Amino acid sequence: MFLTFLVTIICRSSNLKSLGLVRCFPITDEGVAKAVSKVPLVEYLEVSYCLFSGESLRDIGRSCPNLKTLKLNRAPEIMFSNSGFDDNAKAIAESMPELRHLQLLGNGLTNKGLNAILDGCPHLEHLDLRQCFNINLVGDLKKRCFERIKDLRCPNDSDDDSDDGSDNGAVTTFGSQFNETDYHWY
Repeated sequence: MFLTFLVTIICRSSNLKSLGLVRCFPITDEGVAKAVSKVPLVEYLEVSYCLFSGESLRDIGRSCPNLKTLKLNRAPEIMFSNSGFDDNAKAIAESMPELRHLQLLGNGLTNKGLNAILDGCPHLEHLDLRQCFNINLVGDLKKRCFERIKDLRCPNDSDDDSDDGSDNGAVTTFGSQFNETDYHWY
């Protein structure tokens, strides 16, 4: 029911530039692929606390070549066994080369996944790794991140100002403003 509603809305919104799907557990990998194929102009996407695999992220990247901002936040205590720690990071690296802003609050990626993102997303300026406790920013990786990323939030940085939608339902966009073409479901 929800997926049918979502796809109907999205199909009627081909000029959609911003989409937020937070805690949308009924959405499957197939549903995500079908929905995003209808909105190729999306520049901002939040898919936090949703249960789908890296393959869905690849579909998003292939379907939305203008994607500049991605929020893929997770609850740090929940790791999804079907996706592996670095599968999402590899999917982002392989399919989203135009990303400027990436928020991975509480994601389980490792240094290997972070390196893949840095390799695959050459325009990345803002990277939020708070609560990504499998990341160990030392040595060359630390140097690479601090030299390249203008706004870097490290795994142990405070999340008091996090915009993960958990406390007030608000969605921020790293300073970007979006208009009536925005849709967000919580």
